[in-house]
Amino acid sequence: MTKKIIETYHKVQAETASPAQRVVMVYAGIVKNLKLAIKTFNETIPNKFEIIHNAVQLSEKLILELQLALDKENGGEIATNLESLYIFWRQHLSDANIEKDPAKIREVLSMVEELHKSWTVAERKMRINDK
Repeated sequence: MTKKIIETYHKVQAETASPAQRVVMVYAGIVKNLKLAIKTFNETIPNKFEIIHNAVQLSEKLILELQLALDKENGGEIATNLESLYIFWRQHLSDANIEKDPAKIREVLSMVEELHKSWTVAERKMRINDK
């Protein structure tokens, strides 16, 4: 019952969020999954590599969602640069998944965290300016 309530809450939260809030939520999801993958590398559990694989793969899908949401027509150089970055992240994570390399995941996580912070600040400023 509790899981269903939480899922419903997250669904409503995503549906009612502004575009900037959605971007922040996607970045938060990427950070969460990459941290899970890195943490799992240090654990001794039977399905360790399955957990890592799934977390990295979900991060790749979320990054692809960010990439597909870019407005290349109106976004100019920023959209072009973000697209290049997203492509790099996805390739780096794919390589990390194949090679079982936590260092590559850490590299991407570091960059994702920086952009997550930037988007969080920008979203807050937009919300304040809208009031």
